[in-house]
Parts: sequence; C-alpha cells; structure tokens
Amino acid sequence: FAPIAHKGLPAADKYARLAPAAPHAQHMPSHIYSMVGKWNESIASNQRSVEVANAYAAENKMDGVLAGVPHSYDFMQYAYLQLGQDAKAKAMVDKSYEVKKVIGPVSAGNTARAAVPARYMLERQDLKGAADLPVLNLPFPPADAITYFARAMGKARSGDPAGAQADIDKMIALREGLVKANQNYWAEQVEVQIIAARGWQAQAKGNAEEAFKLMAAAANLEDSTEKHVAMENRLYPMRELFGDMLMLQGQPGAALAAYEQSMKAAPERLRGYYGAAKAAEAMGDKAMATTYFRKVASLTRKSDGTRAELQETKVRVASGT
Repeated sequence: FAPIAHKGLPAADKYARLAPAAPHAQHMPSHIYSMVGKWNESIASNQRSVEVANAYAAENKMDGVLAGVPHSYDFMQYAYLQLGQDAKAKAMVDKSYEVKKVIGPVSAGNTARAAVPARYMLERQDLKGAADLPVLNLPFPPADAITYFARAMGKARSGDPAGAQADIDKMIALREGLVKANQNYWAEQVEVQIIAARGWQAQAKGNAEEAFKLMAAAANLEDSTEKHVAMENRLYPMRELFGDMLMLQGQPGAALAAYEQSMKAAPERLRGYYGAAKAAEAMGDKAMATTYFRKVASLTRKSDGTRAELQETKVRVASGT
C-alpha cells in the first residue's frame, strides 16, 4: 500500500535472509521494493527467487515451472523498464514465452505470463507491438484481459479505433464471466481496463470530451480500488495514462497534476518523470522541466534502450535545457 510501503523496508531487507531456500521468501521483499521504486533491489530479490525455484523444480523433477517464476519475471521486467534497460526487459519476454506449464496458484503465474509482453510494449510506447500481441488463452480470465487491453490500447493510440473494438468486446465478455463467477475484484480490474480503452478509442475518433470523461473515470476507479497482493492486475497507472491524454488535449497543467498524483502511488517511474518534464515544459516552466529531465537521467543512467524519451533526455541534460 503506497502511503505506508516505506515502513516495510526494514522487514523486507531482513525477510529473505530468514528462509534462503524458500523461493517465495526470496521474492516477497520485492513487493515493497516495487512500491517504493527500489528497482535494483527488486531485481536482485527476484533473481534469487528464480534461482531457488528452478533448483527446487529440477531436484523434484517437476514437469513445469513454479508459479513464482513468471511472477518474478514480471517484477524484474517492470524494474528493468523503469531503468531503461530494455534489452534485459526483452529477455524477460523471451523467458516468459518459454513457460508452458505453471505449477501452483493459477492467478499470479498466469497473469504474469500475459503482463510481461504487454508491459514491454506499453512502457516503450511500441503501439504496433501492443496491437499485435498474441492472445495466450490462459487458464485465468483476467490474464487474457491484460492482453486484450494492450491490444486495444495499441490500436486506439495508433489511429485504429475501429480495430480496438474487437478487443474491447473480448474484455467485456471476460468481465461478464468474472461477475457470474463472483470474481468481483477481478471483474472491477477488467472494468478499469475497458473504460480506459474506450477512452483512448474516443480520443482516436476525435471525441475529446468523451475521451476525457472516460479516462478520468478509469483513473478514479483504479484509485478507489484496493490493490491485490499480486502486481500484475495493475498493468499501467491509469492516472499516468490520463496525464498522457491531457497532454494530447493541450492541457499541460492538468497533465502535470495527473503525473505528480500518479507518482505518489507509483514512484520512480520513467514515463511518469518524463511526462511531468514534458508537461512542465509545455507550461513554460523551464526549471521544473529541467528538474524532471534530470530525474529521468538519474533513473536511467545505466540504460541500454533507444526509446525516444531516453534520447531526448540525454540531449536535454547534456545541453542544460
């Protein structure tokens, strides 16, 4: 829980040492590390978890991977993406696609399998890649909803609002199934994704007012819902996406407020800092823009990515503008 996550750091730093042979104990500190933006610590935590989990599976001749393995891939990849280490993030996609059978709880491992490729496309703003994501038909409906959401966003944001409708319809069907199965928490998470996708669809159709209403509703609904113990259902901060839309609609002041509010719950995000920098720049606040560009530069000082925002940040910081 973001407002108090920092209070968990002392326990997180100690916990893994208590059970060095338990994959879950090695992973759990990263839930705190992710919530406070300690990306390198999260990566190390999950690397150890995967190592221990795979050793256990090999020793016991399991015919699949423990659910915590793809779950850890997701946490590692999320961290790599915030650091701009895109090659390492892509390696998590490849490893995730290699997983064919998950042993253990059906939710975390399978939602991670959908989240890893979706995150890779959305965080890097690869709209075509998002639109073309394969649907994995996983044994957990909210997992496939993640893929349909990424596909819908990719299509809507690249100028194909009509194409996005099929993916929105799939999400609606999945949500209805979850409601019938009394899975109300997950139904609500899919509802957030549906509203956001419809918002960007409206934006692509030129209906700015409707787009604003829908994306604001998605952000407000997500902010009001309890976060599940798993991270995957929170694929991308809706408040941050609202900021992106506000920028497109020529409202940099409101966009900056959205980015800054989003970063209270999801700190140390590359796209959050970059969005805030661009919003401040559009407002004519050069000092604030420089501050945020420097935050991006500090966060991504060991990046290997070629994303446009990384290249722009290097130029801005080098020139002092």
